[in-house]
Amino acid sequence: MEERPKFQFATDVKPDRHEEFLTKFPKRYYSTPKKAGAQTTDANINSGLAAAKQTVAYFNNGDECYRVNK
Repeated sequence: MEERPKFQFATDVKPDRHEEFLTKFPKRYYSTPKKAGAQTTDANINSGLAAAKQTVAYFNNGDECYRVNK
């Protein structure tokens, strides 16, 4: 970031050098207090329900719209 002054960095996983980055790059470095992805009860319930619905749709109707490898 020292070599690229226009570069900005945002993360939801706080790096080991968090305090150093805050001091050196106060307007270009952003970090959440803890990992944000799927950490709430609602997020975990919703993702589980979505996976279950997709699985049922595949077995009942042959629905492959969420298939990854074709």
